[in-house]
Amino acid sequence: MRKLWIAGILLAFLHQPLHAQRVCGNDFTRAAIIKKDPSFAERIYKQRGELQGVSDKYYQKQKDNLQKTTAAAPIPFIFHVIISSARLANIGGPAGVAQRCVSQIETLNEDYNRENGDSTLIPSGWKSLYASTGIRYGLAHTDPSGRGTAGWEIKISDSLFQLGDFSDYGKAKYDTTGGLNAWDVNKYLNIWCIYFSDFPSLLGVSTPYSFTVSGVGSIPDNQRGVCVAYNAFGKRAASTDNYFSLGINYADRGRTLTHELGHFFELWHTWGDDFGYCPWESGGSDDGIADTPPESDHQYGNPVYNISGGTIYDGCRVNSNTGALMQPKGIPCLDFMDYTDDVAMHMFTTAQAGVVAAMAAGESLSLTQHPALLDWPLYVPDLSVDNVDIFPNPATGMVHISFSGTGTELQEVVVRNVVGQQVYKSAVGNVKNGIFSINLEGLVKGIYFVTCNFVSGNVTKKILLL
Repeated sequence: MRKLWIAGILLAFLHQPLHAQRVCGNDFTRAAIIKKDPSFAERIYKQRGELQGVSDKYYQKQKDNLQKTTAAAPIPFIFHVIISSARLANIGGPAGVAQRCVSQIETLNEDYNRENGDSTLIPSGWKSLYASTGIRYGLAHTDPSGRGTAGWEIKISDSLFQLGDFSDYGKAKYDTTGGLNAWDVNKYLNIWCIYFSDFPSLLGVSTPYSFTVSGVGSIPDNQRGVCVAYNAFGKRAASTDNYFSLGINYADRGRTLTHELGHFFELWHTWGDDFGYCPWESGGSDDGIADTPPESDHQYGNPVYNISGGTIYDGCRVNSNTGALMQPKGIPCLDFMDYTDDVAMHMFTTAQAGVVAAMAAGESLSLTQHPALLDWPLYVPDLSVDNVDIFPNPATGMVHISFSGTGTELQEVVVRNVVGQQVYKSAVGNVKNGIFSINLEGLVKGIYFVTCNFVSGNVTKKILLL
């Protein structure tokens, strides 16, 4: 039965209609790993069977320690945006990328901390299960070399990213194959924003820790992270913004990445990825979470609830063996781990939140241990600079940067506003011991930060434009 299921899921993936409803690639990746290494199946299904225990153990530990959250530092994000020039223009160019990255982090912090405004739509019967993971996220502002970064990088590429050995679009994760290399996966959460050239209906594919464990024929460690459709991350700012469309509905509220990060922290889909069976049926399975009722298959769209205080029923409403009602509040179609539209996703349950928090405090702990990466580097201690000066200051337009000293081959100048958005960038070309001028005319009046990237480090100066 297991072999037939694996073959079936791969076949369904490869023959999925190009304009079908939203699709996540996590179960396909899992099946592809199992196909290559059958022993992985027992390990991964064993892990799923232990998820409720992981959650219970986490909450017990919190209770014993009189703690209510993980108290973890925010996890630094780096978005690697790899698309053609036409698709970049389609999402608003560099300014559009900036808006989507910033709004995506805002959405994640809301969804993972019980702060999403649409929680008012959660039916009364589900309210008690609406939970916070205690995990927060932020844009990385220091890159691996110690230089400043906005938290995203853009590469114009016409490379076609298609299914690899693990259905994970791994070529997007290497410079040598047209993508962008991961930043240290133990310090940064890497997000690759790409076009799935052979499967346009695919919105995201997550590669969690469990898929990269050495010795199981798994995906390389440096592929850990998430691939997301370039037009399905971030939150819509204007009606004209181009987002992944599902007929009249859209994946335009950042919930694709909310969903994929759930997989990154080892959550399964709410229906158990079993092709429409109920857990008590032959071939049926579950997501391993006790407070998500059994669900026969994924839900699409924005379901209209018809249960008082609940959602809707499906084929697993009653246990056919015992006659017991299994869905007293309906199915978890409002859950972030189902397939409904962004507007219909509202919550993680208590047990799901416990799993996420436990994984962030366990296998992914290292991601919470580098809060300094969220800060803009003001300087690099080992940079030997006799003099770096920016004048005039205050300025009205033209600004001059003078510099001299060992290691001060100027490579790049980046200007950001007070909220960290990049407003100017210029490659310099290794100018040494001299003056480099930049024209900031046209920027609105206010305070800005000018970061000078030298061969051996950074210097950031604050200026005032009048």
